[in-house]
Amino acid sequence: MDRLRRPALLAGIALFLCLEWGPLNAERARWGIASGDPFVREIALTFDDGPREHGMQELMAAMAPFGVHGTFFLVGKFADRYAGITLALHEAGHDLENHSFTHPRLYTLWVEKIMRETERCNEVIEGLGLRKPRFMRPPGGSYNLKILNAMRRMDMRLGLWNINSADYTGKSAGEIAAFVLRRASPGAIVLMHSGVPATAEALPEILRELGKRGYRFVSVQDLWNCGAI
Repeated sequence: MDRLRRPALLAGIALFLCLEWGPLNAERARWGIASGDPFVREIALTFDDGPREHGMQELMAAMAPFGVHGTFFLVGKFADRYAGITLALHEAGHDLENHSFTHPRLYTLWVEKIMRETERCNEVIEGLGLRKPRFMRPPGGSYNLKILNAMRRMDMRLGLWNINSADYTGKSAGEIAAFVLRRASPGAIVLMHSGVPATAEALPEILRELGKRGYRFVSVQDLWNCGAI
């Protein structure tokens, strides 16, 4: 009897997921973004894991002469600890989004815990008088149906990427710049990190060269407003 029930149970679960969610990729497009319009020369520069105690002024200083603003995915406990830096990022015109509160492997948690990690980060940012984040980037970029369900319940979106600079691996500034420039394309979302000296050093070359190619630097929200891909 168990042998007969098991296929029926699995089929029922599969049917429920299809009706409730549809294909996972389709749901990611509905509840998240990894790139923008592939026909518009816009690129979003994003920075994870901040704010850090050191290196944030260098990042802002590297972008300021070009009038460029990044999207910073903040870890809530750091946003709280370094509240002055969080406010400085906002005052400099950068977008502040959610990267969880403690930076756990979100995909291993229950939906309620995923939501609480996200809510606690939002609470820190809102507690500083700033707008509620619209996007959450799961640590490592790993996501599953539980994370998508949490975002749906919270009316938030996943902010993913399609170019990983891998600046956290010890690359030099020249290597980071060459990597990003080689892979740059319309609608790209570039993943970089806060507090990495080589990233701040690489930014002027990236900004100059992409500017020459006719790219405009926008936020993840700007790319979303034109439609998720």
